[in-house]
Amino acid sequence: MNRRTYLRRTAVLPAVLTVTGCTAPGIGANEGNESSGDRETGAERDGDDATGSAPIPMIENPPDAVYLPGHRKSMRALEPVQTGDYALAPLLTYPHPFWLVTGTDRQLVEPDGSRGVHLMIIVWDSATERVLPVDGAPRVTIDGEDDWRRRSSLWPMLSQEMGLHFGDNVSLPNDGTYAVTVELPPVSMRRTGAFAGRFGETETATFEFTYDDAFREEVVDGIELLARERWGQRGALEPMTSDSDGENGGMHSEVPYSALPPADDYPGAQLVDPDADSGTGSADGVPRSGDASFVATLLESGSRLADGDDRYLLVSPRTPYNRVPLTNMSLRAGIERDGEQAVDDPLELTQTLDSEFGFHYGESIADARPGDSVTLTIESPPQTARHQGYETAFVEMEPLELVVPEP
Repeated sequence: MNRRTYLRRTAVLPAVLTVTGCTAPGIGANEGNESSGDRETGAERDGDDATGSAPIPMIENPPDAVYLPGHRKSMRALEPVQTGDYALAPLLTYPHPFWLVTGTDRQLVEPDGSRGVHLMIIVWDSATERVLPVDGAPRVTIDGEDDWRRRSSLWPMLSQEMGLHFGDNVSLPNDGTYAVTVELPPVSMRRTGAFAGRFGETETATFEFTYDDAFREEVVDGIELLARERWGQRGALEPMTSDSDGENGGMHSEVPYSALPPADDYPGAQLVDPDADSGTGSADGVPRSGDASFVATLLESGSRLADGDDRYLLVSPRTPYNRVPLTNMSLRAGIERDGEQAVDDPLELTQTLDSEFGFHYGESIADARPGDSVTLTIESPPQTARHQGYETAFVEMEPLELVVPEP
């Protein structure tokens, strides 16, 4: 395979997205986690790249953490589409493996070797430009020639380059132009701030794409292999960029990336890990479990997110390098004071979409004081499909023992 840089813009295509040649800060910190080898995908064994599947390396024995895959993808970005309060960006690349997560079980989904694409969409709020983790599965209808039609739901997915998005491998019968209708369901999770009362209606968007030799050549030949000694090392690829001047964290200027605010941007008393010095915490001081970073903060009494004069416990789990939100988890918080429970039952934290703080889990607390111990229990890890580099992280997640700091 040619180790080309990612593809240049052509006259007949929209801008082709690329992934930058640098990795996110902090990668490669643990040389001992380097992969001992690689295995071929089914497409590589079958020599099937003529139909759009790609021979990409799969890492043997990756660490139980976020790690560098062996390659960077190339993809085609179509023009963003506006529908109601939403903006939507369709993106296409070659079919490739991903993992579904059910409980703590992971299921590898490999391309079936037929013609097709990996169809992705990123959804965001056009007013705030914040990527939205829509909590229902968008449904797509794809129409081709000779009355060919396919209907399916897209999986919520995590990708180092793409962040939070929806996607799936789609088999296609032949070359041609395909019309796609996307149905975005209402958002059912709690919405606060500028999001309150919005995203409650089903919205529909449409777009077209062309599947042909030119597309296959671009997305398959555009793959760039990382240096082999970096495969499987701890770290993450940076978010994708375009070959034009981009904004929003290095992405195509019209498409935001789903990065949450840094830990220091959250107000209130940030809970601390008393065992951080023993190596259980992360280098930046943010507690971790299953290699996920957990920003946990106790907002002051009277916060707009709380009930009445209660305080508000805000917990923001994210990926450790690109700060992508970890959705579809189940979290509980127990509070102890002087060795006894300060609340009768552990609090079930609610998935919340806030225009200022982004996606998080939260709940009002009537009484919380400095020195209280807060135990965060992950009852189920993120039930989100994973691209390579995330499939071994955020699965086995131990409880976090945190403390409310003194003022």
